[in-house]
Amino acid sequence: MMSDNDRTRQSVQIVEDLTTSLADRIANGEFPLGTWMRQAKVAQDYGVSRTPASLALSRLEAMGVLERVPNRGFRVRYPSLQEIMELFEVRAVLEGHAAYRAASRITEAQLQQLWDQVAGLRWVVQMIRDGADPEAVGAPWQQSFSTFHRVVFEAAGNRQLHEAADALYRKLPRKISWRVLRGDPRSLAQHADEHEHIAKAIETRDGAKARELTVAHIEAARELIFAHLPIPD
Repeated sequence: MMSDNDRTRQSVQIVEDLTTSLADRIANGEFPLGTWMRQAKVAQDYGVSRTPASLALSRLEAMGVLERVPNRGFRVRYPSLQEIMELFEVRAVLEGHAAYRAASRITEAQLQQLWDQVAGLRWVVQMIRDGADPEAVGAPWQQSFSTFHRVVFEAAGNRQLHEAADALYRKLPRKISWRVLRGDPRSLAQHADEHEHIAKAIETRDGAKARELTVAHIEAARELIFAHLPIPD
């Protein structure tokens, strides 16, 4: 028979696992900015009662991922322009440093992964130019984009650096960049070019250049998002 302490630990673990899962799904863009997160739906999807679902949503609110709207519930939070500026400033520092470290530590296998992702981005650009539906190629673009940045962090060899960046992505999901780029082959091609140049700098072990290009890439993404961030209802 399970003791009271065991039941308490189990309940706490359920809430922690639920919070992490929802945060990751939001960060990956599964729930776009402004999406309403219903307690009953979360409980149903995860096969839990409403209590842990409610606690997980409250935790995500405390993390700045969700916002509570009076008499309406929780939704994926729209960051303010000031917050976006601050988030991108910190992202530039973290990712720039990761690229700098990766240039002197990356393995041949990891380097090949970077080039594979650049090829994936180029493929999406060509598909869009050939008239493909942006919705149909959004997933492969996002996969290549996310994998590229993940490999850079892995090559940097600093777990704390990577975890700090992940915390930022939960407040401003990566997929938001696809929302402002999709359907525009010129912007998509520029984005792919930037990744290729970063990969080349890392390949040639030029850490300073890799950092400079990464910072410029993030600043360019910030300006795009500034111009296209949707306004909440």
